[in-house]
Amino acid sequence: MIITEAEWQECKRRTDEWVDGLPRHEWIPLAIPEGVPELQGQRAFQHRDGRRVIATVGHHEGGWWLHVSVSRQKRIPSYEDLADVKRTFVTDTVQAVQVFPRRERHINIMPYCLHLWARLDTTDGLPDFGSEGTI
Repeated sequence: MIITEAEWQECKRRTDEWVDGLPRHEWIPLAIPEGVPELQGQRAFQHRDGRRVIATVGHHEGGWWLHVSVSRQKRIPSYEDLADVKRTFVTDTVQAVQVFPRRERHINIMPYCLHLWARLDTTDGLPDFGSEGTI
């Protein structure tokens, strides 16, 4: 999907606003390589334990969504890794989902990476999946 310069600038502004408002005590900001257009506007961080995170806010299907990816060098992040990243970069006040797309829509550019998506412009952004039991 191609977006206008104004749309890209708004996504970058929202990404910076979201990330700059988070307490990231143990996360070190990483530089995004210049000259790679698809990475521009993203924010990257590394934890002292080796985890890396990339965070981006974008407009999808009529709403603003936060996309957070977490990776490790030689293995898939654990549940605890993902939960910690969710608490830090999505926060405890916002719900997030991990998407498992249909096979034909699956893209894997990094084998040891997991992704979270969170709707930012609504109270919840997700249905109450626990309304008829537990989640």
